[in-house]
Amino acid sequence: MSYNNVGKVWTADSFGQYLKTLKKPEWAKAVCLHHTAAPSLAQRPKGWQIQHIENMKDYYRGMGWKAGPHLYTDEDQVFGMTPLNETGTHAVSFNRRAIGIEALGFYSKGEEDPRSGRGLEVWKITAAITRQLLDWLNLPINEQTVLFHRDDPKTSKDCPGSQVSKDWVLGMIRSAHIPSIANLNTKLAEVKTIVSVAEHLKSKGYTDSDIKKYLRREGKDYFWLDDHLEFAYYDAKSEATMAPLTELNNIPNKTA
Repeated sequence: MSYNNVGKVWTADSFGQYLKTLKKPEWAKAVCLHHTAAPSLAQRPKGWQIQHIENMKDYYRGMGWKAGPHLYTDEDQVFGMTPLNETGTHAVSFNRRAIGIEALGFYSKGEEDPRSGRGLEVWKITAAITRQLLDWLNLPINEQTVLFHRDDPKTSKDCPGSQVSKDWVLGMIRSAHIPSIANLNTKLAEVKTIVSVAEHLKSKGYTDSDIKKYLRREGKDYFWLDDHLEFAYYDAKSEATMAPLTELNNIPNKTA
């Protein structure tokens, strides 16, 4: 039991790749979902930061806990706390058999809405992460493998909030987008492929005049209109501005 995953952050896509590097824990037979309640979405308007997870680790240690929940989700990413191959602390009856996920927000009656806005985005990420965990563990998607904290007979909490129903969450998990290995490999290839910015934009229908007008340099930084081409650079050997293909593919084709 530990907090050794504090500081690790993944997207829904990269989390699946991370799971492939781990040995499956034999004790994990379910995923248990929670809401944080405090902090709420309003109290974390920009989602989690690593320092927030550090602060909670210190709080749990102060309570004498040797570990905490395994993962924390917001509307964009998933943050680590306790390693997935170690039992955590999150629900008394489920600690020894379930991976614990804390969804950012307060979803009890009269509080924040899990079915719209930021709340919905948090639950989409949570559903995607839960789906990947169940697939990794070779577990089906049902009420026995997807637990709520309130299912624990040793608690009186409504966690993950009375507005969050089991049927709704199970439906989201079943329909969650799981990135294919082929798509991930394509993205990695695009990141590694460096091309001439001008030549690539010409292939999208832009003229030399367009490129001269819309591609600009400010110091060492390059911009297409107002979009910062973060990894673009000038290559003296080819006398051309170069950038990763994945960055240029975000620029739409020129329309007539």
